[in-house]
Amino acid sequence: DQFSGHYGNDGVLIMAAAGNEGTSDYNYPASYASVMSVAAVNNHGVSTNFSQYNDQVEIAGPGVLVNSTWPGNKYALMSGTSAATPHVAGVAALVWSHFPQCSNKQIREALILSAEDLGASGCDNEYGWGLVDAKA
Repeated sequence: DQFSGHYGNDGVLIMAAAGNEGTSDYNYPASYASVMSVAAVNNHGVSTNFSQYNDQVEIAGPGVLVNSTWPGNKYALMSGTSAATPHVAGVAALVWSHFPQCSNKQIREALILSAEDLGASGCDNEYGWGLVDAKA
């Protein structure tokens, strides 16, 4: 896949929405090993009924009723793994801005190690390593 070259050679950290079918199907590009697959949780930290769940899910973010920009200079509440992914990307950018000497792989590892473990202990199919945590 083209993403592995960007991740392995160019130092890019790539995240993608896991998908909103609520199945264990693999969606791409999220299911490539070089991409962080992002699941969605509600405001109680519980996996949603629409979020994909499989062994490629790596991390979760808030994905229910997220205030989002909308055409016509408006805002709307959106739900989905595509609403959760910007939270994870934002935390990655925040961490990287404080530690610019780190590689993409180190930032990915930091996100994983600092995630709030949800569901089964450790990495699981619904939450990955857990909920992204900007304060950790």
